Amino acid sequence: MSHVPNNFLGLEKSYSDYRTARVAVLPLPYEATTSYGKGTRLGPAAIIRASQTVEMYDEELDEETFRRFGIATLPPVKFGNKRGAAAMDLIATRVRQILKDGKMPVCLGGEHTVSYGIVKAFTEREGDFSVLQIDAHSDLRDSYEGTPWSHASVMKRIWEINPHIVQTAIRAQCREERAFIVKNRIHTFYDKDIHESADWIGRVLAALKERVYITVDCDGIDPAIIPATGTPEPGGLTWRETVALMRNVCREKTVIGFDVVELAPNKETHHSQDFLAKLAYKMMGYIFTK
Repeated sequence: MSHVPNNFLGLEKSYSDYRTARVAVLPLPYEATTSYGKGTRLGPAAIIRASQTVEMYDEELDEETFRRFGIATLPPVKFGNKRGAAAMDLIATRVRQILKDGKMPVCLGGEHTVSYGIVKAFTEREGDFSVLQIDAHSDLRDSYEGTPWSHASVMKRIWEINPHIVQTAIRAQCREERAFIVKNRIHTFYDKDIHESADWIGRVLAALKERVYITVDCDGIDPAIIPATGTPEPGGLTWRETVALMRNVCREKTVIGFDVVELAPNKETHHSQDFLAKLAYKMMGYIFTK
């Protein structure tokens, strides 16, 4: 049996060399504030392992899309004792370097807090853009369980540095978060409305700026499809709905990067990471074949 390289998709050197790849996968195994189910620190490695079983040929796009862009997989970031703001600064530093090198960052978390560090680096370098959030939760609390750097506060921290956020699949929030959304006119597409609207993707597109960063919290997906997450909520997007949204956003807008977070793999099943690995590859294909 041939050896499979331990990188995203298990690619040979000619397509995984950082010097020539246009995509850089950055594992961020950060977990400091998970408040219910644990294990998000194991998510990045699980997604990378699962990606090595993904078929490289995309039947929709009719090609092995990785050949267009190449995918380098970087070593996981080592956080040591860094937590909160210090951890976010470390993430921002790593993402800044990827951007400086002319690569598209694709970050694998870890708890959702990591998205702040990523967006911080983009905000400093990339100018005006929207942040599209797929998530069951608004994540707009000012703080949670004693820290402003909670996974439940990540979109509030992002909003403070880039207020152009668009939320989709939301179905769990506190009263204060709802009041914040209304007061600040945040574009929030609730799960209950998505499934009753034929044009919800068009309305999401209309709310986005030309340049878009995407953060995919896997609990935004129906937990019947992705059960391996710390705070699952009934409802959520299906595979077809998720792919339709990504297809349209990636083709109609300029996607500058994305992350996939909050996978907490379990020993009983592996289809959660299989879904996310294929989704990440599918998104790369949409971005680079538009």
